Amino acid sequence: MKSLLQTFAVLLVTLALFACSDKTSEDDYRFERAVQDLSIIRGCTSKSDTTSYCYQMRWRIPIETDDLVQFHIWIDTVYVNDSTTNVPSGATEHSIKVPFKNSEKLYDTLDLTEYVYQYLERDSLAIAIWSEYNDNDKEGDVQHVFVHFGDDLAPSLVTISDSVWTTGVAIDWARPTDQRDYYAPESLSGPIAGYNILLWAENEEQDIRNVKVKITHNGKTDSTGKAFWKRHHRFRFTNDSLWIDETSSSVTNKNYLRIAVIDGDGFDFSNDKANRYRMIIEGLQPESKYTIGIIAYDSAGNASGTGSVETNQLFMTTDKIAPLIGNKLWVRSDTTDSTKAFLNSNRVLIYWARSVDPLTDTSGITADSILHYPTYCFEEYCYREVKSYVVELWNGKEWEKATNAGGESEEKYIKSYDIDGDTMKVSATGAYVVDTLRWVIPGDTLIVRVRSIDSSGYYSKALIDTIQVTLGPESDLKCPDGFVPVRTSDTTRFCIEKYEHMDTDSTFAHNVLHAEAVAACEGISASGFTVSLCKSADWKAACTAQGRTSYGVIEEGDFSASDYLYKYCDVGNNDSTSATDLSKRNKLCVSPDGVRNFSGGFQEWVIGSDDTTLYVLRGSSYIYYSGESRESLSKCTTYSIPNRTRAGYTQETVYLYREGAKVDTSYTEDTTRTLYKILTQKDFTDSVQFFKVSNADGDSLGEDYAPLSEYKSGGEKWLKELAGNLTYEPVRTEAVFFTGESVAYKRAAAFYTDASISFRCCAYPKE
Repeated sequence: MKSLLQTFAVLLVTLALFACSDKTSEDDYRFERAVQDLSIIRGCTSKSDTTSYCYQMRWRIPIETDDLVQFHIWIDTVYVNDSTTNVPSGATEHSIKVPFKNSEKLYDTLDLTEYVYQYLERDSLAIAIWSEYNDNDKEGDVQHVFVHFGDDLAPSLVTISDSVWTTGVAIDWARPTDQRDYYAPESLSGPIAGYNILLWAENEEQDIRNVKVKITHNGKTDSTGKAFWKRHHRFRFTNDSLWIDETSSSVTNKNYLRIAVIDGDGFDFSNDKANRYRMIIEGLQPESKYTIGIIAYDSAGNASGTGSVETNQLFMTTDKIAPLIGNKLWVRSDTTDSTKAFLNSNRVLIYWARSVDPLTDTSGITADSILHYPTYCFEEYCYREVKSYVVELWNGKEWEKATNAGGESEEKYIKSYDIDGDTMKVSATGAYVVDTLRWVIPGDTLIVRVRSIDSSGYYSKALIDTIQVTLGPESDLKCPDGFVPVRTSDTTRFCIEKYEHMDTDSTFAHNVLHAEAVAACEGISASGFTVSLCKSADWKAACTAQGRTSYGVIEEGDFSASDYLYKYCDVGNNDSTSATDLSKRNKLCVSPDGVRNFSGGFQEWVIGSDDTTLYVLRGSSYIYYSGESRESLSKCTTYSIPNRTRAGYTQETVYLYREGAKVDTSYTEDTTRTLYKILTQKDFTDSVQFFKVSNADGDSLGEDYAPLSEYKSGGEKWLKELAGNLTYEPVRTEAVFFTGESVAYKRAAAFYTDASISFRCCAYPKE
């Protein structure tokens, strides 16, 4: 019995499947019988035909070509509807027939010119195509394409920006581009007839029909509506006509204002200012919501959108009462000097009275260092909290946002503080909020501006205060002007120049010899100090700031060395002006002790530990070195020893050994090998020319050499190239044996200069 029921169930499922399959088969699309890649090409099949309405239809032959007889093309204003069904018989009877020729070509083409001539007054026309097969099976899908005759393309959408105040708004927009010809997509400068502007007030009782309007365009201003705009008018397009029509301005529509702005030009790609419009509307109500929409019409009557109050851009005017804020900052004093602000890990905490936004002019709230509230003044009835704060620093030229200070975070200013003796403590009823100034160095003078912003974008008066920052624990080391104190160990400290050395005209000294750097530093007289070019180890110790930095900069937060060094220290940017122009230096490229540009600007000469490493370079520069990372070049521990290569030679005995047919050269006797010949100085035929090298002042810098043959063949021109900006004077020649190698001649580093090299001096306390 169970087996019989199972069999019956399977039979029912099978019948159901067959039923579904039959129905699906009837509704299946015949994709393989449909033409593909259907397109319209504007052009004539005959070269002699130069009429302007030449159009061709091009299509790809269907996948299935067995039993394919012909193609049907339907051209009429009566649309062939659903492309998912077979075509109606009437359409087949009256269609254009294009026989299918059994060929190898993938595409076929029909010249439409004679067929579409009667429709040229239209903007566009829909054309349908389908395939006919002689196997009595289904035809292919009907495919559609539009042929465009006139301008049926709308201009691009108008994008607007607004700037609001208490009783007005400034609206800016740019003339949109317009493609007039469907078959010329790169031609976008079709003329724009004008714009419909709709301003709507959310308050239905507000009358905005006669608010003050001023429109500026291309250097001209119209504040009366007589030049290029009209109040209570709009563009209309019906059938084949575009005109400006007057709109209703009755009291029932008093919260609407319609304006028609006349244009007439196309997008000017050579002069963007000629495309700009600004409309200023005055006479609005404070703290009120409005929407504005702008629709462009091209010369053919195509609109850039439909537009409605619901989709237009919303803006809100500001309130007429500015927030209130205190007039003084509170900072923690340094224990060594009560007139200076305490500095902790290059940060200074600043406190100010929490700002509020009064709801009326008669709130009675007053402000000095804190805000004072009358007894009847309660939150939300008398005032509300402000939206955010802006914290800025004066950089000598303008106000700039303090890094990571200010902002709109709800969590940032949630705590309140009150003064408790000489400190500030968290208090549930406290009057102050706190923020942090970062990248502060000892001895800084900070001019700070704090402003609050209410919910409508209205700024308070500015709280401007000056903060003198402590000189730090090394302030008792009275460094010379331009130097800052650094401690490199528990027992060692000295002074180092804040910037690379500057000449008397306040420009950075660069392209200098090591000897010139030494002389410049030793020429500085400072009471109680011995000034010299910084020693290599001391430069490194000052750069690392007792282990607080790896690159000589304050490393705070999510510190990415490569990005930071490139952005703030101009390392490897190949821009010499970033190094030579002090005004282009970034204040964030600074060590915790206040030494600037350890990692960037210029490489710096220092004094090495012995004669072999006397001429040492520290730090990186604006020069980009291919294949080298900014991080590795800029580390405090990195140094380089510049040298020039010269032909290697010897004046010692040379031993030649025979190894089979080969003669090998060695400079030491080897008794294990077969000696071929011994060369002594009397056998040497090579010669070296030695030169006395002097600087521009005639001071001797030492000796350099080159092969005598190079000097003789190159002459004075070659010698000048070798000398650079130094003087090379031939002094003697010596017989040598050239080894065939190029060797690093470290003494030549004394003659090394480069535009990317500078130096800084160190001042060491006298014992």
